[in-house]
Amino acid sequence: ASMNLQSLDLFMEVARAGSFAAVAHARDLDPSSVSRAIADLESELGVRLFQRSTRRLALTEAGSVFLGRVEPLTEELRRARDAAAQVAGAPRGRLRLTAS
Repeated sequence: ASMNLQSLDLFMEVARAGSFAAVAHARDLDPSSVSRAIADLESELGVRLFQRSTRRLALTEAGSVFLGRVEPLTEELRRARDAAAQVAGAPRGRLRLTAS
């Protein structure tokens, strides 16, 4: 698996909500798929992002650092994608005007 915007979004949502189940419910996903996406991200990074206990979910120090770096990056990726889409939809070519 490779890091993608969707798994990063899930990570940020789980960090804010403090719960896999809450994010799964909000996105109409199976909680195990949210948990699996986070586990895949953790194994790709080689660090634990969350401290899991029966009562709560909290960011680890590594998770907190990662969150701080990843939020502005994902925002910039969204802006880049929107900018590219706007350019693709914009008229292109040469425009000739003749005026007297």
